[in-house]
Amino acid sequence: MGSFTGKVALITGAAGGIGAATANLLQQRGATVVAADIASEPTAALSRDVEYVRLDVADEGQWRQVVADVVARHGGVHVLVNGAGIEGKVNAGGLEATSLEDWRRVMHINLDGTFLGCREVLPVMKGQGSGSIVNISSLASYYPTLYSVAYGASKGAVTQLTKSVALAGSQGAKVRCNSVHPGVIATQMIANIARQLQETSDASTRDSIQRYANSIPLGQAGTPNDAAALIAFLASDEAGYITGSEFLVDGGSHLLR
Repeated sequence: MGSFTGKVALITGAAGGIGAATANLLQQRGATVVAADIASEPTAALSRDVEYVRLDVADEGQWRQVVADVVARHGGVHVLVNGAGIEGKVNAGGLEATSLEDWRRVMHINLDGTFLGCREVLPVMKGQGSGSIVNISSLASYYPTLYSVAYGASKGAVTQLTKSVALAGSQGAKVRCNSVHPGVIATQMIANIARQLQETSDASTRDSIQRYANSIPLGQAGTPNDAAALIAFLASDEAGYITGSEFLVDGGSHLLR
């Protein structure tokens, strides 16, 4: 994979997990990386060589300020990775038990946050003539999500949004936009889902999830680095003819559907 020397990358959801792994990888390959997250401080997973800023991705004003600051200090934005996301409440009651409050919270972060990132960075990239946006969707965008309705719906919308951004980015410039769809990756989000399932009285739900995890064709959950490698490829010049496309990183889980 080629170098990112001379490129500026803005990555959200980067305090830990896939975001931190991606930030570290791009920094190692020469990029100036600005890692953003709502957390006041990053986890130990994020390299100290990566610049860190606080950003609530659902806040329009904060997005404008962060992008303006990055451009002012570094001269542009060549890569945007919209990685911030939450799982919401994993509820055994399904759709009927999903509150409007939780629905809106998940949509604000997963969908509104991705939309705002694309909207604020697209004019910068168009002005440069090129750029790459990678939106983190999910394997859940392809299938019904009985116990996490808001999460699945938000990621399905991110997948569609990605295609619209890809088309917009091709108008008068070469700004690419693609989506990455992780399956079971060993991150804090998966840990949160497991904790919620342990707290529910629906044993059949827990058993179903466990059977699914055990049946991944490649035999194990993925790591943040597995997803980061794919994101880095899509962000690189080697993927210069790829836009508006969807990429699974799920150990073959989709083959079981």
